[in-house]
Formats: sequence, C-alpha cells, structure tokens
Amino acid sequence: MNWLLWEREEVFWATRGEEFGCENKTNGRIKTSYHKMKKYICYLFLAGLMIGCSGSGDGAGDNSANNDVVVTGDTIRVSQTSAIASKLVVDSVNEILYTPMLTTTGVVTAIPTGYAQVAAPFGGRVVRNLVHIGQNVRVGSPLFEISSSDYSDIVKQYIQSKAELDMAKRALDRTQDLHNNKVASVKELDEAKTAYALALEEYRHSVAVAKEFQIDLKSAEVGQPMVVRSPVSGRVLDNDLVIGEYLKEDAEAKVVVADLNRVWVKANVSEMDAPYMEGIEGVEVSLVARPDSVVKGRVSYVGGMLDPETRTVQTIIECDNPRQQMLPNMYARVQMKVHERKCIVLPKDAVLQGNDTRYVWRKVGTDTYCRTVVEVQSLDAERLIVTRGLNVGDEVITEGAYYLIDKH
Repeated sequence: MNWLLWEREEVFWATRGEEFGCENKTNGRIKTSYHKMKKYICYLFLAGLMIGCSGSGDGAGDNSANNDVVVTGDTIRVSQTSAIASKLVVDSVNEILYTPMLTTTGVVTAIPTGYAQVAAPFGGRVVRNLVHIGQNVRVGSPLFEISSSDYSDIVKQYIQSKAELDMAKRALDRTQDLHNNKVASVKELDEAKTAYALALEEYRHSVAVAKEFQIDLKSAEVGQPMVVRSPVSGRVLDNDLVIGEYLKEDAEAKVVVADLNRVWVKANVSEMDAPYMEGIEGVEVSLVARPDSVVKGRVSYVGGMLDPETRTVQTIIECDNPRQQMLPNMYARVQMKVHERKCIVLPKDAVLQGNDTRYVWRKVGTDTYCRTVVEVQSLDAERLIVTRGLNVGDEVITEGAYYLIDKH
C-alpha cells in the first residue's frame, strides 16, 4: 500500500515540476526519498519475518521439552535432559530384620461369663433390698426380694406336682405288690405305671421351671416373697432398687454384678495388620486415663469376619485386673509385638496413592519406569512395609516420585 502511494506521489511531483519549470534535481530528490522508504519497508518486513521464525523455533523447543517425559500405558520414560530427571532418586529394594509393633485402641469390657444384669423374673413389688453398691457377692447370694403372684403360682405347681408324684408312686408300689400276689390284673398294673409316668413328667417340668427362675425349692413356700439371687460371683456395680416400687416383667435390670479380676479389651485391628495376628508374642495394654500403668495381656480371640464399614477385625485381649483399675467402658491403648521377620521397607515418599490402590515407580530400563501396584503396612512415621508387589533387588524411585503424578 505504501509503495503505491509513493509511486502516485512521484508521478504528481514530476508532472508539477514540468508545469512550473522545476529542475530535474528536484525530481531526483523525490526518487531518492522514494527508494529509501521502500528499502526501509523491506527491512521492517524482514525483521517481522525473523521474529516470526524465532517464535516458531521456541515452539519447537517446547515440544522437545514435552518429549522429555513420554507416557505409554503404565510405563513412563524420563529423559536425562528433563528437569525432572535431576529430582528423581532411584534405590534398590532390600530386606531388613524387623520386629513389628501393632498399635491400636480398645475398650475395656467385663468378661460375659462373669457379668450379670439382674432383673426381676416376674412382675411384682420390691419388698427388700439385700445388697449395696460395691459389695462382693457369690453365686447364689440373695440380692433382693419381690412379692409376685406368678412366683406363688410356680411354687404351688411344684408342690402340687410333687404331691401327685408321691401319690402315684405309692399307688404303683401297691398295685405291683397285689399283682405279685395274683390279686391285681396286668391291666391295673399298666394303668398304675402310666399314672406314675405322667406324674413324674409333670414334676420334672415344674422343677425345670423353678430352676429357670433360680427358685430355691427347698425353702420355697406359697405366699412368701421370691428371693432373687446372683447368677455370678463378683462385685455389685449398680443397684437401682427402690423399696415398694412395682417392677414389670420387661423392666430393665436393676442390679449389675461383675467379676473384674479379669477383663477383656476389645480392640479393632486394621485389615492390613490382620495377617500379623498369627505371630503375636506379647501384648501390652495401657489405659488412656493411666498412661503410665502398663498391663500385660494375651490374645484370647481374633474375629473370623471383617467389619465391612471399618475394615477391621475385632480382637479380644484378656488381662488380669487384680486391683480392678481397669473398669468397663474405659479406653485403652494396645501394643502387640510380632515375632521378628524379614521385610521390604520403603520411605513413604516412594509410595503414591492411586484411585483405589497404592503404587511405586519401578525401574524397568534406562530412564524407564513402570507403575507397579503394591500392598503396604505402616512401619513408623517415615517408612512403610511392602507386603506384596516388589521383590528384593527391584529398583524404585524413592525420592521425587510425586513429580510424575501429573505426567501419568
């Protein structure tokens, strides 16, 4: 466009010079200015072209940098010219001797066989309270008395069935004697045996019912209050009885008795630590309320089912509690010592978290690494135990692996 303007201007001044008698040198100056401007525009064009080529060269440099990290499936290649390469540290995988310590938390509970929540077996009114909180009792010790018509009916049924059994037994003996002397017939003897069998069955039933409700049949009398006794030996932990109150059949337990000389600590072991439970050598339990007091324990039971919500296995640890410092529902810290073993250990920075798995970058060639899924367990604040996925001698990226997260 500029060239066209200058050509039109040159023609104009040439024409006007001839009209006004101007000398040719004026026209020459015009031509000289025109050629200088044309050359200047060419320089500008060449400069723009060079800048464009330079920009294109920079783009090619970026592509070259991108090619320094090449991803193919689960494999990644990091060129030595890449800025990331200098930040990666590769080490060989080795085994070490290690004595794992599994640490978890638990809750103190009473052992079920030494724990009882005693409720009234029948609806009735409390007439006597025979124990107080903190009192030690034995199996069969009286706890309280209750006046109940249902209790009287059971006692009455027992007394009646016992009387009928005695009567049927005497009738059978008499009939047997008469039959032996050819006085009573075989039919009469069979009838006496049948009556005795029925009476015996009724008596046994009444005795079973009485034992179910822990009724002392030797001292039981119709119209007398029932004595509720302790089913276990231990200490009275709770007693909410009120003299004169009426208790329904489905009323909650009023007296709690437990033997706390031995207790359970129910702990939850994570899914990853569960395999170690087969080699437990010792257990130490400390209460959150008494961190300086350590109690030795032993694994009594390891659950056979994994909790789908917490992904843990319930483990029961039995502890001696002679001073009864470990009370039900207290929180405890549990440490379990596993027998010494060889294991592969990696720093935590070497193990990356995927969508649903953990993995490391394992070296498979020059500057080439493969994404390898591993299973790990916590060792300490800085290290992890690799239980599956690697072998001794494998080389993995132990430092700088996180630089490859957004590259894969």
